Amino acid sequence: MTSEYSILLDIVGYRLFGGTKPSTEGFDIPEILSEAKKQTVFSLVFPFVRDELKKASPKAFAEYNEIFYGNIMKNTSNHMQHGELHRLMTEGSVPYCVLKGYASACYYPDPNLREMGDVDFLVGEKDFERAASLVKSIGFAAEQEDNGKQIHIGFRRDSLSVWEQHRSLNGIPEGELGDKIRLEIAKTIETSRLFSAEDFSCRIPDDFHHGLIMLLHVASHLTSEGIGLRHLCDWAVFVNKIGSDAFPKIFEQELKRFGLWKLAQILTLACEKHLRLPKNAWAKNAEISDRRLDELMLDILNGGNFGKKDMNRYREIKYISNRGEHTVDDKSIATQAVSTLNKKIYSKHKIIKKYKILLPVGWAAEIGKYASLLLTGRRKSENTSSMLKEAATRKSIYQSMELFK
Repeated sequence: MTSEYSILLDIVGYRLFGGTKPSTEGFDIPEILSEAKKQTVFSLVFPFVRDELKKASPKAFAEYNEIFYGNIMKNTSNHMQHGELHRLMTEGSVPYCVLKGYASACYYPDPNLREMGDVDFLVGEKDFERAASLVKSIGFAAEQEDNGKQIHIGFRRDSLSVWEQHRSLNGIPEGELGDKIRLEIAKTIETSRLFSAEDFSCRIPDDFHHGLIMLLHVASHLTSEGIGLRHLCDWAVFVNKIGSDAFPKIFEQELKRFGLWKLAQILTLACEKHLRLPKNAWAKNAEISDRRLDELMLDILNGGNFGKKDMNRYREIKYISNRGEHTVDDKSIATQAVSTLNKKIYSKHKIIKKYKILLPVGWAAEIGKYASLLLTGRRKSENTSSMLKEAATRKSIYQSMELFK
């Protein structure tokens, strides 16, 4: 791990959980802030280095100070929009619950420490169309038409107003286990609680459903383009707020039933090692080595938030996880690539799914399409060797999590 990564993690851990104050002597402060921005933890890090940066480089200070206050404005707008959502759904008699963003921010020492993105909320299927009409009534336009099959539909009003209305969550596996998880997620609205800040209120999940939603969200993105440090911070403050004694009582039985207990342990141990999270006895697992925790942390840092640091992440998905499910099994990356291609063909060509003897026709079509993209320059082939090596490393990390097993 680079020294820049180490000091970034130390600063973030200090800001969340205190302890010995890190020293940034000898470090390039703008480089630390640049990395913090890529990991979407800029608002956590900038106040820690602000005075030092102002003395060292007034020009760089002015640039990053503007970014910081831009984040504050975006967060403030996001918070107010959650209040707007609550009023809209309450007055319209539509039961709902906020997901992810502000629901995670509530567990931070100060919600403003958590950088915000879209407004995500869950609505029951019977209320889905009515909720969408309410959102449109206050100036939002749908980014796509709802066909009843999408996990969510997006709405946009302006650059700072992007709402995602969910009927379910990404990353839920197929089959009987997936059905059980969907039934549990469906309880989120009825078990939600009202969170009130100084000037607005919104409904957020209870502790159990918020924890489950976070793990599904992490599993979904981690096994595809990747997560950023922000997601690990979300988990760290959540675990700390629940407490070491209460956590297994609330979560252990159900997370084992859903095949997410080991993921919870690995994320927690990574937070303890790298983000100063106080120890949690329930997270100890002899199968999880320090080396594995370091590999996971490097994987997160090297990818950046949603893979923004490495566009190869989007090419690696087909070699790592099962199409549409984000489950990771014991296949080699070559076998996984074939399995992913087959599922893609079956999804696009129903006749081939019905008559599997036609599968070679689908292969030929996909290979021809790929060759055409290479020849026209719309798809790049460079760095394929390093991409495959990285995919194999990442697959090994995720296999150790035993997701949904």
